[in-house]
Amino acid sequence: MRLLLGQSKLALEQDQLVTLRGGKGVRVACLTGALWVTQEQDRADVILTSGQSLVVDHRGLTVIMALASATLRVCEPRATGLWRSLLDWLRPAAGGTAAAF
Repeated sequence: MRLLLGQSKLALEQDQLVTLRGGKGVRVACLTGALWVTQEQDRADVILTSGQSLVVDHRGLTVIMALASATLRVCEPRATGLWRSLLDWLRPAAGGTAAAF
C-alpha cells in the first residue's frame, strides 16, 4: 500500500508501527500519546510526546512506533527558496497545480 502524504493523520495502537522509506524532509508530529522514531544511519533514536515533532533527515528507512496509543501527523516537505520560486513560476503553465518531485 502506498500512502499519499499531503498531510496525513494516523492513529496507532500501542506497539503499532509505521515505516517511511525515502522520507527525507518529511515532518512527523506527535499529536497525542508517545512515539519512538528511529532512522536508518542515525545512531540517536527520538521519543516524541504530544506537541513535539521532528523532520526526517535521512533518505533511508524511518520506523515510527507508538509507545502508547498515539495520533501522529505526517506532512510532506515543502519546497523552499529557489525551488518554491520555480514551482510558483511553473504552476500557471501546469493548470494550477505543481508536479511533485
